[in-house]
Amino acid sequence: MAVTAVGPLDRIRAVRATRWSFWKFNWIIYSKMIAALERASVHATGRLLDVGCGDRPFEDLFAERVTSYLGTDLRASGYLGARRPDVFSRSEALPFRAGAFDTVLGLSMLTYLPEPGAMLAEANRVLVPGGALLLEFTQMVPLHDEPWDFFRFTRYGARYLLERAGFEVVEVLPVGGLWTRVGMSTIAGLNRMNRGPTRVLTELPVRLLYCVVQLGCELLDRLWFDPREVVGHLVVARKARALPDAE
Repeated sequence: MAVTAVGPLDRIRAVRATRWSFWKFNWIIYSKMIAALERASVHATGRLLDVGCGDRPFEDLFAERVTSYLGTDLRASGYLGARRPDVFSRSEALPFRAGAFDTVLGLSMLTYLPEPGAMLAEANRVLVPGGALLLEFTQMVPLHDEPWDFFRFTRYGARYLLERAGFEVVEVLPVGGLWTRVGMSTIAGLNRMNRGPTRVLTELPVRLLYCVVQLGCELLDRLWFDPREVVGHLVVARKARALPDAE
């Protein structure tokens, strides 16, 4: 089964926006993911493996933390761009020896796996004892890339799956609240309007609306944030033990 390792947050990868470029498509979630990754990056060390890396948009955030950065993804991924993965592989069957990495990173890819536990088992296998896993769990987005969209995760479900796979949860970082979700839906609608031969007329008004919507929703999200209603969670966990069937 060919499943592209892309997800709701991967859709912003082609934009490659800076943290402050609020006139760009989906800046509102991109900036929040950057903030969460900056906070979580203190746990990254040594050799890092980015599973479902796409065009490696967040590699620079880890440059001063890790000694090497290796990316893997599917050949069918639509988000590879010019920065190709070092290795093509499925996340459930990584072609690396046990204990090969100190850190594993996985963003916007777990919802596309019919057996997410298999990916977690592989992450556990390729990590050294005590190695760090930085994994994004999507909670609140619409269906996308059907029919390969299988799961949503609460923070409790994320903890359960990680502990079952032999990890200890260190930190759960919320990524975007309800107003971020509203902003993303509104931006998606505006983006659909800004296409075709009329784009020469709609581009500037749509970009101005991007600014108004995203800055407004950012403010509302800060004022009325509810951790129960988030776009996703970035979870930091450590390998606590090897799985019984790990070699």
